[in-house]
Amino acid sequence: MAGSRLRRLLLAALVIPLAAGCAPRRAYYWGDYDSALYSHYQNPQETERYVERLGEIIQKAEVEKDKVPPGLYAEYGYALFEAGRLDEAIVYYEKERDEWQESVVFMDKMIRNTRRLKESRPGPPPGGRLPPPADEPAGAAPDAPAAAVPAPEGGAE
Repeated sequence: MAGSRLRRLLLAALVIPLAAGCAPRRAYYWGDYDSALYSHYQNPQETERYVERLGEIIQKAEVEKDKVPPGLYAEYGYALFEAGRLDEAIVYYEKERDEWQESVVFMDKMIRNTRRLKESRPGPPPGGRLPPPADEPAGAAPDAPAAAVPAPEGGAE
Protein backbone atom coordinates (compact mmCIF):
# COMPACT_ATOMS: atom_id res chain seq x y z
CA MET A 1 0.00 0.00 0.00
CA ALA A 2 2.84 2.39 0.82
CA GLY A 3 4.55 1.52 -2.48
CA SER A 4 1.36 2.30 -4.42
CA ARG A 5 1.04 5.65 -2.68
CA LEU A 6 4.67 6.47 -3.40
CA ARG A 7 4.16 5.63 -7.07
CA ARG A 8 1.16 7.95 -7.31
CA LEU A 9 3.09 10.80 -5.70
CA LEU A 10 6.04 10.19 -8.01
CA LEU A 11 3.76 10.07 -11.03
CA ALA A 12 2.03 13.30 -9.97
CA ALA A 13 5.41 14.97 -9.43
CA LEU A 14 6.37 14.09 -13.01
CA VAL A 15 3.03 14.78 -14.72
CA ILE A 16 2.27 18.21 -13.21
CA PRO A 17 5.38 19.97 -14.58
CA LEU A 18 4.85 18.33 -17.98
CA ALA A 19 1.21 19.46 -18.06
CA ALA A 20 2.21 23.01 -17.15
CA GLY A 21 4.63 23.07 -20.07
CA CYS A 22 1.76 22.17 -22.42
CA ALA A 23 -0.26 25.24 -21.52
CA PRO A 24 -1.28 27.19 -24.63
CA ARG A 25 0.87 30.17 -25.49
CA ARG A 26 -1.01 33.38 -26.15
CA ALA A 27 -1.28 34.24 -29.81
CA TYR A 28 -0.82 38.01 -29.45
CA TYR A 29 0.37 40.47 -26.85
CA TRP A 30 -2.51 42.78 -26.00
CA GLY A 31 -1.03 44.40 -22.89
CA ASP A 32 -3.55 46.81 -21.39
CA TYR A 33 -5.15 47.62 -24.74
CA ASP A 34 -8.70 47.13 -23.51
CA SER A 35 -8.29 49.54 -20.60
CA ALA A 36 -6.43 52.04 -22.82
CA LEU A 37 -9.26 51.99 -25.35
CA TYR A 38 -11.90 52.27 -22.62
CA SER A 39 -10.08 55.26 -21.09
CA HIS A 40 -9.83 56.87 -24.51
CA TYR A 41 -13.58 56.52 -25.03
CA GLN A 42 -14.23 57.94 -21.56
CA ASN A 43 -11.78 60.87 -22.00
CA PRO A 44 -11.28 61.52 -25.74
CA GLN A 45 -9.48 64.79 -24.97
CA GLU A 46 -6.56 62.80 -23.55
CA THR A 47 -5.39 61.56 -26.95
CA GLU A 48 -1.70 62.04 -26.12
CA ARG A 49 -2.00 59.53 -23.28
CA TYR A 50 -3.83 57.08 -25.56
CA VAL A 51 -1.14 57.36 -28.24
CA GLU A 52 1.52 56.83 -25.57
CA ARG A 53 -0.18 53.71 -24.21
CA LEU A 54 -0.60 52.16 -27.66
CA GLY A 55 3.09 52.82 -28.33
CA GLU A 56 4.03 51.12 -25.06
CA ILE A 57 1.97 48.02 -25.92
CA ILE A 58 3.58 47.73 -29.35
CA GLN A 59 7.08 48.34 -28.02
CA LYS A 60 6.72 45.69 -25.31
CA ALA A 61 5.36 43.15 -27.80
CA GLU A 62 8.25 43.79 -30.17
CA VAL A 63 10.88 43.63 -27.41
CA GLU A 64 9.49 40.37 -26.02
CA LYS A 65 9.19 38.92 -29.55
CA ASP A 66 5.42 38.52 -29.16
CA LYS A 67 3.10 39.06 -32.08
CA VAL A 68 1.38 42.45 -32.27
CA PRO A 69 -2.38 41.88 -32.63
CA PRO A 70 -4.03 42.48 -36.00
CA GLY A 71 -5.04 46.10 -36.45
CA LEU A 72 -2.96 47.50 -33.60
CA TYR A 73 -0.22 48.91 -35.84
CA ALA A 74 -2.93 50.51 -37.99
CA GLU A 75 -4.75 51.94 -34.98
CA TYR A 76 -1.53 53.38 -33.60
CA GLY A 77 -0.71 54.79 -37.04
CA TYR A 78 -4.12 56.45 -37.21
CA ALA A 79 -3.73 57.91 -33.72
CA LEU A 80 -0.37 59.34 -34.83
CA PHE A 81 -2.05 60.66 -37.99
CA GLU A 82 -4.68 62.45 -35.91
CA ALA A 83 -1.90 63.96 -33.79
CA GLY A 84 -0.31 65.36 -36.95
CA ARG A 85 2.67 62.98 -36.86
CA LEU A 86 2.30 61.91 -40.48
CA ASP A 87 5.76 60.39 -41.02
CA GLU A 88 5.37 58.14 -37.99
CA ALA A 89 1.83 57.20 -39.07
CA ILE A 90 3.15 55.98 -42.42
CA VAL A 91 5.75 53.80 -40.65
CA TYR A 92 3.05 52.01 -38.64
CA TYR A 93 0.72 51.68 -41.63
CA GLU A 94 3.60 49.96 -43.41
CA LYS A 95 4.18 47.65 -40.43
CA GLU A 96 0.49 46.67 -40.45
CA ARG A 97 0.61 46.04 -44.20
CA ASP A 98 3.77 43.92 -43.92
CA GLU A 99 2.55 41.90 -40.93
CA TRP A 100 -1.03 41.24 -42.04
CA GLN A 101 -1.55 40.27 -45.67
CA GLU A 102 -5.30 40.90 -45.37
CA SER A 103 -4.69 44.60 -44.80
CA VAL A 104 -2.49 45.32 -47.84
CA VAL A 105 -5.11 47.11 -49.95
CA PHE A 106 -6.42 49.24 -47.10
CA MET A 107 -2.99 50.10 -45.71
CA ASP A 108 -1.69 51.02 -49.18
CA LYS A 109 -4.59 53.48 -49.47
CA MET A 110 -3.87 54.91 -46.02
CA ILE A 111 -0.19 55.31 -46.89
CA ARG A 112 -0.96 56.92 -50.24
CA ASN A 113 -3.52 59.34 -48.76
CA THR A 114 -1.25 60.27 -45.87
CA ARG A 115 1.63 60.98 -48.25
CA ARG A 116 -0.65 63.16 -50.42
CA LEU A 117 -1.79 65.09 -47.37
CA LYS A 118 1.80 65.52 -46.22
CA GLU A 119 2.84 66.87 -49.63
CA SER A 120 -0.08 69.27 -49.87
CA ARG A 121 0.31 70.80 -46.39
CA PRO A 122 3.27 72.15 -44.48
CA GLY A 123 4.31 70.43 -41.26
CA PRO A 124 1.98 70.60 -38.28
CA PRO A 125 2.26 73.59 -35.97
CA PRO A 126 2.98 73.10 -32.25
CA GLY A 127 0.09 71.39 -30.55
CA GLY A 128 -0.30 68.68 -33.17
CA ARG A 129 -3.18 70.31 -35.09
CA LEU A 130 -2.87 70.20 -38.84
CA PRO A 131 -2.79 73.46 -40.80
CA PRO A 132 -5.76 74.38 -43.03
CA PRO A 133 -6.11 72.71 -46.44
CA ALA A 134 -3.96 74.07 -49.28
CA ASP A 135 -6.90 75.91 -50.91
CA GLU A 136 -7.67 77.87 -47.73
CA PRO A 137 -5.57 80.93 -46.75
CA ALA A 138 -3.32 80.21 -43.77
CA GLY A 139 -4.60 83.13 -41.67
CA ALA A 140 -8.28 82.46 -42.29
CA ALA A 141 -10.10 80.72 -39.53
CA PRO A 142 -13.85 80.25 -39.87
CA ASP A 143 -14.55 81.03 -36.21
CA ALA A 144 -12.18 83.99 -35.91
CA PRO A 145 -13.76 87.46 -35.76
CA ALA A 146 -12.73 89.98 -38.39
CA ALA A 147 -9.85 92.21 -37.39
CA ALA A 148 -10.84 95.75 -36.39
CA VAL A 149 -9.75 98.47 -38.80
CA PRO A 150 -7.85 101.20 -36.93
CA ALA A 151 -9.28 104.71 -37.12
CA PRO A 152 -7.21 107.23 -39.09
CA GLU A 153 -4.93 109.44 -37.02
CA GLY A 154 -6.08 113.00 -36.36
CA GLY A 155 -9.66 112.15 -37.18
CA ALA A 156 -12.69 114.26 -36.24
CA GLU A 157 -13.47 114.77 -32.61
